[in-house]
Amino acid sequence: MCNCDTKKDYVETYASAQKDLLKYFSCDEDFFVKYMSEFTWSVKNDEDFYFLYYWNEDGKRKDAVVVKKNGEPMIFKTEQYTMIIGIDCVKIGFIFDNENKKEV
Repeated sequence: MCNCDTKKDYVETYASAQKDLLKYFSCDEDFFVKYMSEFTWSVKNDEDFYFLYYWNEDGKRKDAVVVKKNGEPMIFKTEQYTMIIGIDCVKIGFIFDNENKKEV
């Protein structure tokens, strides 16, 4: 038997949490968000382009292009986290722990 009220609460809680998360980063647009706090990451500027590099648990590097808005890379940094809007098949808001940032 379906407890539809409980399932509805999960959806509403998720939607509310996502809105609050984007407010936390002072981001006025809506993106698919991928929480990646365990990943090591870096951003590199190469002329007019910014690239996000992140390493999975196996140490394999993946790359994404950082999206720009009004000529500026869409990188939203707070004290503990950074959200980077990039394209990795689709436009994604990557959220990383700042302690795992490494220089490339």
